[in-house]
This record gives sequence, C-alpha cells and structure tokens, in this order.
Amino acid sequence: MEEMSLVILPIPGIGHLISTVELAKRLVKQKPFSITIHMMRFPLQDTDAYIKSVAASGLNIQFVDLPSIQIPPSLETCMPLFTENHKLLVKDAITRIRASTKTRAAALTIDLFMTTMIDVAMELGIPAYMYFTSGTDFLALMLCLRILHTQIPCEFHEFQGEIDIPGMRPLPPNIMPTPLMNKKKEMYTWFVDHGRRFRETQGIIINTFAKLEPAPLEAVANGRCLPDHATSPLYPVGPLIALDDKSQSKSSGLIEWLDQQPHASVVFLCFGSRGSFYPQQVKEMALGLEKSGHRFLWSLRCPSSENPSMAVDAHLDQVLPDGFLDRTKGRGLVWPSWVPQMAILAHPAVGGFVSHCGWNSILESLWFGVPILAWPLYAEQRLNAFQLVKDYGLAAELRLDFDGDGLVSAEELERGVRCLMEDSEEGVKVRKRMKEMGEASRNSVKDGGSSFASLERLADILSHGSTFTKTDEIAT
Repeated sequence: MEEMSLVILPIPGIGHLISTVELAKRLVKQKPFSITIHMMRFPLQDTDAYIKSVAASGLNIQFVDLPSIQIPPSLETCMPLFTENHKLLVKDAITRIRASTKTRAAALTIDLFMTTMIDVAMELGIPAYMYFTSGTDFLALMLCLRILHTQIPCEFHEFQGEIDIPGMRPLPPNIMPTPLMNKKKEMYTWFVDHGRRFRETQGIIINTFAKLEPAPLEAVANGRCLPDHATSPLYPVGPLIALDDKSQSKSSGLIEWLDQQPHASVVFLCFGSRGSFYPQQVKEMALGLEKSGHRFLWSLRCPSSENPSMAVDAHLDQVLPDGFLDRTKGRGLVWPSWVPQMAILAHPAVGGFVSHCGWNSILESLWFGVPILAWPLYAEQRLNAFQLVKDYGLAAELRLDFDGDGLVSAEELERGVRCLMEDSEEGVKVRKRMKEMGEASRNSVKDGGSSFASLERLADILSHGSTFTKTDEIAT
C-alpha cells in the first residue's frame, strides 16, 4: 500500500502544539500515515523537550523546523504578518517532501489561526483541513463573526442586547472573547478573516465530543452558522489529551504531598501557560483560600517584567501576605512555577479545580471528573466558562466577565471554593454532572464511541484521497 503523507502546521504555543500532536498520534494508529509537523518558532516558547519526547516515541511522526524569520516586535498585533511570511517556507518544505519521498501528500492540516496556508494547499493541489483546538461554541462564533460584524456595527461591549449564535443560548456581550472587544485593533480583523476562510477547508477537525456540545455541533454541521455558504464537514474527535505525556509523571514532592491528603479534599488552582497575577490579586487569593478553611494546591505565576503577557515563576516572599505560608502549613501548598496539571487532576485527593477555562484544561478536568470553579482570564475563556456554567452545569461561577482589569476579592474566592468543595446545592449538582460527563468523554474515544467513529471516518477519507460531499454528517 502506498504510504500517505500528512503535513501538519500548528501554532507552536504549547497548548495548541500538544493537542495537535495528540491528533497526529491518533491518526498514525488508525492508518499507515507518515506525518510531518512543521514548526514555526516563537520567542519565549520552549517546546524542545516536549518535541524530543514525542520524536523518541517510535511513532511515524517527524518534526521539521521551518527556517527562522525576523520576529515582529509584538506577536499580539503582528501575527498575521508572521504567518503570512511563512507561506513560501511552508510551500518549499512540502515540495521537498514530495520530491524526496515516494509518499503521496494526502492533506495539509492547519491550526485555526493558520488559514492563510489554505492558499499554499490550493497552489500545491492538496486538500486543506483545519484542526480547531477549542470548543464548538467558539467555532460557531467564529463562523458567524462576519455576519455579526455587519449586524452589530458598534463595539460589542456597547451593544444593548444579547448576541444570537445558532446552537447557543443568547450571549451577553461582556463574555465575548477578548480579541473581539476592540474592533479598531488588527487582531479583531484577523479573527473575522479567519472565520470567513474556515469554509474553504475540506473539513474541520475539532477537539470535542458529541455528548458535550450537541446543540452547537448540530448547528455547525447543518450550516446554520453560514446560511449563505456550504459548511465544511465536521469531525469531532476529542477529547484529545496527552495521557501518555512523560512530563506528567511525579514532580518533586507535588504528588507525594497529595498522597498525604484525604480523598477529594484538595482544591487545585492553576491557570494555564499564560495565566498570571499581580501582587494585589495574589494577596486577595491567599486570604480567600485561608478563610475558606479548605486544603489547596496552588500553582502561582506572575507576569514577566519584560513582557506582561508572559507568565514567570513567582517569588513567594514578595507576593504572598506575611505569615500566610506558616498559617496554612500542612493544609496548603503553593508551587511557584509550572505543575504537571493532568497528573494532579488525576489524583484522588483533588476534589475541585479553580481554572481559567482554557479548552485543554476543561477536557482534562472532564476526563478525570473534577468539578470546576470558573475564573476566565483571556482569549475565548469567558465564552467557555459561560457555557460550562449556564448550559452544561459543569462548573460553578466565580465571575464570568473577568478580563484581567478587575479584582476578584478574597470574599468572592472564599465563597466560590466553599460552593465547589462543600455540600451546597450548586456544588452537588456540578459534581454529579461532571462525573456523568467524564464517563461520556472516556466512552467517546473507545472503539464504537462517537469520536472514535469520527476519527475512523476521517482517516479513511484521507487515506483514499476522497473529497467531501454535502451529504456528509458528523458522527454522533
């Protein structure tokens, strides 16, 4: 059988990269694909150790560094230029693969923020698929964004009403993703352009599963988000999480400390690779945890002085209240750096998760059945948190419209932790729903599950070089 070559182009941020690699792992286990992941290099993104561990796994997955280019001074505002400048490099790299091997290029799979690479696929005559690393609610919003831009000419935060998106309950404007809250910025235009181009792909692969988001999945699959255009076929293949990641093993006393705690007694606070807090907020958090009386494990990071959008290890003696560590000794542990989040969520001592509601964190929490206290910080996290709290009952609410400018008080956090960890009516309901959905998430990727079937169908289409028709449906 002729070997099929898949080329994957992720955004190299660690959250997007790990999720994309998990997709590659699933595909090579389905069919004899040869997968090449082309890497663009961002500043302050150290992914080398992770890439080496995957490359040594024995799977038919290779990583190729694209030639470096000049980095724009601000990636937040110059990402379109950064990705555009990689187009010729990507085209040359794929052309070399086709010339040096006897494999057939089956597809180019791109990250949701790489739609400019659709042009490269068209020039080379290969299909382009998009891997959407977030949830279907965000996908539906992105598909509708071009229409919303016309319907709501003012800034979203100035809009007097609710925002209607198919498959979702009406949204209050203040929970829209942060990059969309200023239409004068280039980032907003970039998001509108991405949403417009999603329909040009041969298919959209998404990291979710049918029972988690049935209404938005149905709305997207049936074209309700793009009433004037055909919708690309949708392949929900999640949850894709790095269960075999060696970095999630025991880590310098963290797991050992959890081993000493009672079952489901610890609330875990962790806010992703970019989540960080200034000293004033840290002090409020510390006081709230102390007043709650509950055991806690807190991954604490602070903004970099050189680049506030990047998180760095915290200096505990500079940011925590005087005497806090002594007063909470034995029932609390503050860890001033990265932690193996999934290994901690998997531990039986963990009974709650104060989270920024990044999509990977949500899927990991679901997998292990750990209820969430929603504290969104940036990007699409407010939208994720809103749906978890209001539609799915999988999280308790701390504050859904938090955007990094306000201060969450000690009293708010104390109340949220108590709600999550004690036998309040809301806490009991969230724990029950999370347990049910955790089982559904695990079943979805088993042989016969909805995501397993969707991935199997995608692999068959890729291996035969098939194209889609409008009669294709999502696997449910």
